[in-house]
Amino acid sequence: MRDKYAYNIHDIITVNSEAWLPELASFRVGEPVDQPTVSVHIGKANQDRPHEMLVPDGHRILYDEGLGPVGFTAEIIANRTIGVWVSRLVGWSRHVLYTNVVEPILRWVFVDEGYALVHGACLAFGSGAHLVTGRTDTGKTTTLLRILSNQQGTTFISDDLTLVRPDGLVLTYPKPLTISLHTVNAINPEVLSPRERLALLFQSRVHSRPSRRLALHLAQTRLPMATINAVVQWLVPPPKYHVERLIPGVGVTRESHLAGLFVIERGGEGQIQLEPEEAIDIVFKNCEDAYGFPPYHAFEGFLCTLGGRDLRAVERQIVTRALRNCPAVLLRSNNLDWWQRIPALANESVGAE
Repeated sequence: MRDKYAYNIHDIITVNSEAWLPELASFRVGEPVDQPTVSVHIGKANQDRPHEMLVPDGHRILYDEGLGPVGFTAEIIANRTIGVWVSRLVGWSRHVLYTNVVEPILRWVFVDEGYALVHGACLAFGSGAHLVTGRTDTGKTTTLLRILSNQQGTTFISDDLTLVRPDGLVLTYPKPLTISLHTVNAINPEVLSPRERLALLFQSRVHSRPSRRLALHLAQTRLPMATINAVVQWLVPPPKYHVERLIPGVGVTRESHLAGLFVIERGGEGQIQLEPEEAIDIVFKNCEDAYGFPPYHAFEGFLCTLGGRDLRAVERQIVTRALRNCPAVLLRSNNLDWWQRIPALANESVGAE
């Protein structure tokens, strides 16, 4: 099967894929790229090679839960182009293909190119950009949508991941936003069709916070959780929509420079100025929480040495340098009012520059 889809991410990384990658839709280009950074295929790299549970050899790694074509299989071969081969199940479950296979590869390739994918939303307030991060399921997406819906002059950069350079430049990484019944309260529900609103009732239950916690717990067992996750997300895709669909006419900023970081936290009230190292630790703790599902930990050691060096240390250096002159504030809330507090603090920070 020839590559049907091609993506160019800010002229830094290019991807050819036999499967549609909806999270990269904003970066899609018309024709396959010659010598892409990453090439994604459905099927085995070598049809005659027997299945093995986990086989690293320096340039190749295979993850196979032992269920044959009906299970989760992913193989990565690192040459001039990083080749990825996945089983048909993974190819059908396109959100799992991107989130659990392609995105981890992109994370470390970006680091090798001098960029970091920071786990956090990013909004532009005037001339400066602010990251907003928090533990998974804290309410970050709802907060972002409420700010964009209610604060004139605020523009969208990213929701889940933001591309950061050591000099503080941030580039948009506009993945579709995963919403819930609670999130819909932050927008005009009429932007969704009656069928989409009805589907959301079921999708929100399947992809809820308790369901995620249960899945992460089961991932510590010997169950084939990567396969189970792929089947669930194939049958019940997560409710994902681009920000332009949720807030018609929203402003989108392609790039800006960092002016600050907000960490949102449930429980308690008030705000705390964070020390730089403490802020960095929180950013990376939240990042690792987002990459906690199989097969990421099986791939991590292989991926973070793709450039022949310890890319984990390089990633931390990039983020540390990018945030070194940016104030970092922890905002605690019992009533989830971050959307009201962040704009005032951000505009005050930008105005003080």
